[in-house]
Amino acid sequence: AVAQTYAAALLAGGVVPTAKHFPGLGRVRTDTHFFTATLATPVAELEATDWLPFRAILGAAPTLLMLGHVRLAALDPDHLAASSAPLLRDIVRGQWGHRGVLITDDLCMSPVFYGPGGLPGFAVAALRASVDLLLISYDGTQVYAALAALLQARRQGELPDEVLQPSAQRLDRLDTFLSQPAPPPPPPLPTP
Repeated sequence: AVAQTYAAALLAGGVVPTAKHFPGLGRVRTDTHFFTATLATPVAELEATDWLPFRAILGAAPTLLMLGHVRLAALDPDHLAASSAPLLRDIVRGQWGHRGVLITDDLCMSPVFYGPGGLPGFAVAALRASVDLLLISYDGTQVYAALAALLQARRQGELPDEVLQPSAQRLDRLDTFLSQPAPPPPPPLPTP
């Protein structure tokens, strides 16, 4: 209820809300800025508890979903959330039917940067898993390595149209929403 109210208030003010950090970090005791964390909770338990606010807020279009850098052991122990096709394509896009934008947490964080494939390889894997936006905020120079890897993957057929076109459509819908005139501000509160 709090998440829905907060999202509705942001949308009413012309701000697109972002739910984060999916699949949830509340049960993790590791700082994912620096270390790889594993969420060991069964998926059914997460669906019945931790994921309820995420699902509720995703109903408030065009809410974005930010993906945390944690592994979900019960579903995909080898990949962080933002590069996990079973989590994103099968559950978020498939079972939940979410057609909104998925964004990664900062790709400069250690689990990605020092993980298999590094930041460039992770960027490719994330788009393949149905992520729409790659966040690179700590070290902006890393954008070039990510773009080079994405271009190479595209040329090699690893990022075909059937992967990129749905993402382009989701981003277009978000852009259309953002292009709409902002709602008028609420009236000022009465002074005591």
